[in-house]
Amino acid sequence: MRPLIIEESGYTPKVQFLPEGQLSISGKSLPEDTAKFYEPLLEWINECNLEKITITVRLDYMNSSSAHQISKFLMCAKNNSNIKNCTIEWYHEASDEDSLDFGKELEYLTDFEFKFFLYAEAEA
Repeated sequence: MRPLIIEESGYTPKVQFLPEGQLSISGKSLPEDTAKFYEPLLEWINECNLEKITITVRLDYMNSSSAHQISKFLMCAKNNSNIKNCTIEWYHEASDEDSLDFGKELEYLTDFEFKFFLYAEAEA
């Protein structure tokens, strides 16, 4: 597996997918063309031949089209028969119940192990 690194911009998150199975998406996600931005992430997860991965989602803000792409990405991970063990580390603000609810919905849909963290806990 090749690494996939995309630097953060004012409108797109930082992406760091490492061949060891550590995948992270962080920052803000509101790209102008969401499908185009997330296309390499979907390709990477569809081609992934690792049995165990950990995906860290630490988005301060995502628009609805980004939420759709995150859902699509996790469903691709679920449908990849090579991936046997996937843990999701989902970060959210204490006051952001929408993000927590979205994470719980994805947990239900994917049946992956989700670990929920508050931003403040991660910084302590």
